[in-house]
Amino acid sequence: MSSARLNKVRDSLPNIVMPESKAERRVSLTGFSNVVLDVSTNKTPNDEDKDKLRVRFAEVSSMDLAMSGSSQKPTKRKYSVALQTLKPFRPSSKDGKLPMNKVGLFSYTFLTWFSGFVWKMFKNRANPINEDDVWECSDAEGLSTNTERLQRLWKEELGKNGEKKASFLKVWMRFCFTRVFVSLLLLSINAIVTFSSSALLVNKVVAYLESPDDDLWYGLGLCLAIFSCEVIRAVTFANMIVFSCQTGTRFRSGVMGIMYNKLLRMRSIKGKTNSEIINVFGVDSYRIYIATWTTGFLLSLPLYVIIGTVYCYILIGYWCFVSVGTFTVCYFAQTFLTRFIAAVRAKCVQYTDLRVRRMGEVLNSMKFIKMYAWEKPFTDAIKDVRKFEQKYVLRGTILNGIITSIIPITPTIASVVTISVYTAAGNDLTASTAFAVIGTMNFLRIIVALLPFALRSYAEAKVSFRRIQTLLLTEEHEKPTDEVFDKDNAVEVKAASFVWETMPDSSTKVDMKKIENGLKKRRKSSIASLADSRRASISNFALTDINLDVKKGKLIGICGSVGSGKSSLMYAILGRMMQQKGHIAVAGEVAYVSQQAWIFNATLKENILFGREYDKNRYQDAINCCGLEPDIQILTDGDETEIGERGTNLSGGQKQRVNLARAVYSDSDIFILDDPMSALDVKVGRQIFHSCIKGALQGKTILLVTHQLQYLKHCDEVVVMEDGIIEEKGLHHELIANDGIYANMFRIFDNTTMKPINKKGTTKEADTKITTTQKEKSPSTSSQQNGDSKTGALKKGKKQKLVLAEEASIGNVTFGTYSAYISAAGGWFLIIGVILVYFISAGSLVFTDWWLSQWLTVLNSPSNSPNITLEYRENTTASIITTILSSNSTSINSLSGDDMNSSWLYDINNDTYLYVYIGCIAGIIILEITKSVTGAFVAVKASNTLHARCLNNVMKARMFFFDSNPVGRILNRFSKDLDESDVFLPQVTHSLLQILALVILSTAMTAYITPWIMLAVVPLLILFYIMKQMSSVAIRQLKRLENITRSPVISHVNVSSTGLATIVAYNQQDRFIERCTELGNVSSLSLFLFDVSMRWFGLRLDIVAGMLTVTTSLIFVITKGMISPASAGLVLGLCGKTISIVQFVVRLMNETEARFTSIERLQEYNNNIEIEPQHGNKLASPSWPEKGEVVFKDVVMSYRKNMDPVLRSVKFELGSQEKVGVVGRTGAGKSSLAAALFRLVELEGGKILVDGEDISQLHLNAIRSKISTITQEPVLFAGTVR
Repeated sequence: MSSARLNKVRDSLPNIVMPESKAERRVSLTGFSNVVLDVSTNKTPNDEDKDKLRVRFAEVSSMDLAMSGSSQKPTKRKYSVALQTLKPFRPSSKDGKLPMNKVGLFSYTFLTWFSGFVWKMFKNRANPINEDDVWECSDAEGLSTNTERLQRLWKEELGKNGEKKASFLKVWMRFCFTRVFVSLLLLSINAIVTFSSSALLVNKVVAYLESPDDDLWYGLGLCLAIFSCEVIRAVTFANMIVFSCQTGTRFRSGVMGIMYNKLLRMRSIKGKTNSEIINVFGVDSYRIYIATWTTGFLLSLPLYVIIGTVYCYILIGYWCFVSVGTFTVCYFAQTFLTRFIAAVRAKCVQYTDLRVRRMGEVLNSMKFIKMYAWEKPFTDAIKDVRKFEQKYVLRGTILNGIITSIIPITPTIASVVTISVYTAAGNDLTASTAFAVIGTMNFLRIIVALLPFALRSYAEAKVSFRRIQTLLLTEEHEKPTDEVFDKDNAVEVKAASFVWETMPDSSTKVDMKKIENGLKKRRKSSIASLADSRRASISNFALTDINLDVKKGKLIGICGSVGSGKSSLMYAILGRMMQQKGHIAVAGEVAYVSQQAWIFNATLKENILFGREYDKNRYQDAINCCGLEPDIQILTDGDETEIGERGTNLSGGQKQRVNLARAVYSDSDIFILDDPMSALDVKVGRQIFHSCIKGALQGKTILLVTHQLQYLKHCDEVVVMEDGIIEEKGLHHELIANDGIYANMFRIFDNTTMKPINKKGTTKEADTKITTTQKEKSPSTSSQQNGDSKTGALKKGKKQKLVLAEEASIGNVTFGTYSAYISAAGGWFLIIGVILVYFISAGSLVFTDWWLSQWLTVLNSPSNSPNITLEYRENTTASIITTILSSNSTSINSLSGDDMNSSWLYDINNDTYLYVYIGCIAGIIILEITKSVTGAFVAVKASNTLHARCLNNVMKARMFFFDSNPVGRILNRFSKDLDESDVFLPQVTHSLLQILALVILSTAMTAYITPWIMLAVVPLLILFYIMKQMSSVAIRQLKRLENITRSPVISHVNVSSTGLATIVAYNQQDRFIERCTELGNVSSLSLFLFDVSMRWFGLRLDIVAGMLTVTTSLIFVITKGMISPASAGLVLGLCGKTISIVQFVVRLMNETEARFTSIERLQEYNNNIEIEPQHGNKLASPSWPEKGEVVFKDVVMSYRKNMDPVLRSVKFELGSQEKVGVVGRTGAGKSSLAAALFRLVELEGGKILVDGEDISQLHLNAIRSKISTITQEPVLFAGTVR
């Protein structure tokens, strides 16, 4: 800092003392500048040091101070915390959060900070895992920190490029840039040491054994170098994966946070948008996570190409470019196929969104669907979408299988092409050169092994990025200004026009003609409603030239015919409609009571308080004025009773009064009441109006929408709407005198409303003071006679939660789960046939290398002389060992030529060997494609069968299932778990079968040639098995935890979207964001720990494999001369190759088992759901019911077995064609009568007869299809009115 700038800082900041000289100005290792805060009051030299508060490392950036000239918020240097990890040892953290960022270098490098958790899981393997068993999410990985950063980067991108050119992909790159660079550095080190260990040092060990030199220290030095390379290779690879997964976790957390924040800022949530947001949290966030940690593999391509090309050039000169060209062709073939996968994925995700949306609609309307016996039509509608989705899933799976199959065959194809061209050009080929080239090709396998996976992940992530960017750019809710022209007004609307969004939802373009054609085959009558439901048919309804001034403290009644725009006007005042012109202002805090009561899963008390502090008097007043006291008294837990999602255990009237009590308790300035009395009976509605609206809310500004015109005479002003226009407004008597629309509405109301008749024969207004002609029943008596609340009270001593917690399974994934998957795929015979195809495909690779070995043996032994053959074996051992990374072990089998060669092989000419060798390429390609296609068909069939079974069971489930399981939890099974079954499980099982077939064939061939080598393999397998058993517990349990912690996140998002207007109106966004942060942190941590557990296990397997290789080398060096170099080369090749493959197989087995936990969860819905009876004991007549006589005989009904009955010995008879009104207090059991009649709940006692038939003996579909109902809550599905 210059002197002038330093003086400027001193002048502007008198309370900060800057060091006088540069020597005194220091920067600490923590990244804080050495400045001093001066709080002295006496400037004498003697007291200065005493009165100054010296903060040696104050959190003030010296650069910020110099630049700004004023005090600023303390800031840390960017990487100060991360650099602390370089300290070898650090004290353990006791704050209960993820310790990864607070451990020393050695603990971080070897993942020993995770070892305690693995042991803990193994000791408690008999118990299910829960959130308390893991750490809390650290701030660095949490939603808050990463959302803030991602939000800032997105705003910068928008500011720089605008909405049209902004790219969320660029934001992703900026977010991850530094950490991806570190991952690339680790991967580069790994590549160098892997090549050194496999292609150089092991060859030098064998060369040392062949040489006459007896320098023991040289041999020991080679063993030490191998040991160092093996450890560095294992550590760098594990840390690269963990570090990259940490990066992915942070970005995933940021995506979930920024998307949830956007959700709360949206103007409206349409059905399609809601399903897209749910998929972002359930599916897209995971794909982005995968793409983030695989990016390093894409960037490592040049390094691998350089290493492989240089070494190959040393071996065969410029012919090396044939190998490089072959790899390039295979690489671009994979890239080309990856683009196809991206296109297929983009199509598939459209149908996935559609299916999830339709599934969400069905789950939210399940009671309605069951009462109309519409389970089958809606099941078929979802299956139709699934059929088209499955088509694209199949294409993607086949392409993925082909890409994955290219991995093991690319080194073989490159070797075949290079050697064929090399020999055809007249060059002399030796075994040393041939197998050295093969070894180099196998080193380059990383290009085709990891890069395609990274490319595929990147392509899928780009689809997710486009979806997220589209959602982020949607228009946001704008709260009306509070600047009113007239200070006496609470609400001002002047010459304003509002419209709903008129742009069709074109974010996804599903070809509905295909779906329509599919529907025509089975349900022509429902083509329009099901096909058109996906078309953009958004109403162009508008509010035009609205002028409305609402004075403070006034009660404004708003009426009008259905569809006149009353609710739209309320939404406009809330800022939920698009304002085209005019002025709107709302001065004051707003409370909103929606027409459809919004209740979330919490206690009744929490639903009323809604995040505000508890005030006993205010709370009690709200309860009383809303008439909730009797309802609370009949609940076992009172106001602490848990309310289900969407208020499943409350009646419609109870939900609306809870909704109203929430508004009353908020003590807001302005109350927007959108027809709150529509779900209330006359008596309760009258009480609510007089005691609540006219009583407790006296003096508040109230906008009351209502169809009950008898209350409008008590309003200070009446507003009449028609076709989106305010036609009339004024006092009640004035509007009546005007004889307009309002007066006509009242005439119709008077003619259709029955009024009590007094003794004089005159009518008496129904809204006069409430009087009773008989003694009012006490709440307890009333509840006993008329029934309890909708779901009844829990019996004493048997309390339980209404919404049951989702528990993780324990122990291994059962054989029944695997058997169910195989059964869904087509049965054991089909699976055995597919496995056989995998083995035949692996055998083609084995044959290719064996054929090359025989060809080289013949080339080097033209006279079939045993001496020449022995000379070949001894002189080429060092070169043959370069095949240790080969996909199979037969490339070194030429060491046992006499056992494997037959005389007929020496009668074949050189051209025949060449043609057969070239022909192997065609055979390999055909077999690989066959394997990929058959495997894909089987996997997709299994997934589709499981989906169909789950869907059928859910549609047949009892209503109790939907009351005790949030919609988000059920959707999680049909989104993320099904995505695991569709996409990730086929990939893992394909890789496992592919590698396992190679290992088995390689081991079998090697054991046949040299049986004694099994003495080293068997102990190795036992050790691997022990390690697998210990680590698989943690891996499996963490995957289960990740599955169950995802459900609350999706459920919270779903609830937030349905209650968006209420949440924003009450300014509760921060509280819901905090809750999303808590749930998201647990989900992110579980996902990250699952991958850490995989790397913890893999690191130890790699180190053990490396130690065995080093130990074997050390034995050969010490016992030089006792074991032939050829045998030593064989054993070293086997150790270095088979061990690495086996440990990879073990990791794949663990991952496959973990992935099967999703199948386990799907299978739970196949086996553990209690379904409704699907068969009747008696067939009803086709013309039943003919009369419609209904008889209830001593009916006793409970919603659950452990709850008190809601209907107690109810008995009555209804005659044919009688019109009967059922009345009773809210919660008395009126809706329960309908539930009993439709058999939504089975009776505990008594029976119901319809035309003399006991409905409990009839088929459910026969009952429900013959009885129509209009439900208490209106239900509409996305689509046209038709």
